[in-house]
Amino acid sequence: MGCSTRLRRVIFDTSMLMLLYDGVDVFGQVEELLDAKPECIVPRPVVDELQRLASSGQSLRQRRAARLALHAIELRGCKIVETTDVSADDAILELALSDPVAIVATADGELRRRLREKGLPNIYYRRSRHGLMLEG
Repeated sequence: MGCSTRLRRVIFDTSMLMLLYDGVDVFGQVEELLDAKPECIVPRPVVDELQRLASSGQSLRQRRAARLALHAIELRGCKIVETTDVSADDAILELALSDPVAIVATADGELRRRLREKGLPNIYYRRSRHGLMLEG
């Protein structure tokens, strides 16, 4: 199953957190995949992006999903980490490269491609299984 011998840190991106609105228990599924409760990390640019979407997203659905994600970050006690990057994806890559036990949780195909190019592990959403998968 997973790697419960070392504390893992999971860096969440916007797309993964917004899956909560679709009923995907991203936190529970991550714990299941890793067979442990990891430290939840959210880069500041992800929080900023969610706040922008919550107040001025393109649709009511997007605004609600972003608000739910922000609420979940608070409820789960996720650690919000300041970064030098303004871009959420660049901030996530910066954190993942600097932390040997970090895993990135994303539903963003382009970010997954960039993570794979760098040989970094990631947790992604597989729609056909309505669940999360671990890669790398």
